[in-house]
Amino acid sequence: MERNATPQGGLSKHRRGRRAHSGSRWLGVVTLLAAAGFAATFGTQASAQDDLYTRGGEVFQDNCAACHGTRAEGGTGSGDLGAPAIDETDINYWDLTVRTGRMPIVAPEVGIRTDVLDEQEREALAVYAAERFDLPGAIPTIGEGDASRGQDAYVRNCAACHGAAADGGISGAATQVPPLVGLDDVAIHQATRIGPFEMPGFDPAVLDDDDIDDLVAYLDLVDDTPRSPAGVREVDQVSSALFAVGLALLAGVVVLVVARVRRWSPHEPEGAHADPPFEPRR
Repeated sequence: MERNATPQGGLSKHRRGRRAHSGSRWLGVVTLLAAAGFAATFGTQASAQDDLYTRGGEVFQDNCAACHGTRAEGGTGSGDLGAPAIDETDINYWDLTVRTGRMPIVAPEVGIRTDVLDEQEREALAVYAAERFDLPGAIPTIGEGDASRGQDAYVRNCAACHGAAADGGISGAATQVPPLVGLDDVAIHQATRIGPFEMPGFDPAVLDDDDIDDLVAYLDLVDDTPRSPAGVREVDQVSSALFAVGLALLAGVVVLVVARVRRWSPHEPEGAHADPPFEPRR
């Protein structure tokens, strides 16, 4: 029998060993390539995060530090320079005030000139603030909500202050309430949860994240609803009907006033009326 022959046409131990060695070598190559790809991806992500952090530090120094302190410990001056400490504030409070344009305050006398930060600056500031000051919280992600359930949540919890059509107005103690239409979805979620300024924050036991997603879906629907020619947002058929009745009544009043003025106008030809103008008939 030949040296490398095996019974029943099988491979010799030597050839099986060569194939196993070859398979192991290719497996090692694939593993190395996968590890290199993961390392490259991770390195790219880490580099991007580092760039955001660096840019966020620049944004903070240019727009926040003059009033809130270089370590967000609060300003020591008067007026805008005496801004409060924000080094333990939830990151959503930071992000919300910037996202809605409430901050930074334009103060050329202390070097703050930017009116509203753009999205890249806002994102960079959030990354920097969260890491630099170890702030609690995380920027929320918005899920797909149910607008019909969101309407119920809005009526129960929001309409009393923000109005039936979310256009804002005056609430208790003559507080000016901002409109909710036009806000992005994340800002609505943040405001609902943290309760900025005079607004109360809603605990998850009252409105959980799914409830807020529903609320956001409803407000998006309201925001997309066209307004009437008079600027009134037609949120339902009842509102539309009431608005139409009001216009009809107003038109009727105008017609009656115009007709009466023309009837008693002193510029009409002499003898047009038997009685003197503006005197009641007997």
